[in-house]
Amino acid sequence: MSDAERPTAGAEPPEAPPENKPAQGPNLILLYGLVALALAAAIGFALLIVLPFYQRR
Repeated sequence: MSDAERPTAGAEPPEAPPENKPAQGPNLILLYGLVALALAAAIGFALLIVLPFYQRR
């Protein structure tokens, strides 16, 4: 080991890695709930458009 690689007597130890915390991402339950709500609203809107033509038959 060369002198450059040798730790000095007063050197602080390397920092410990941070605890394994899950990454803070988007709330998937909320996201999928909003997608389901938007899909239901789109289907309802499409039914409101088609229903008058269907009832005339």
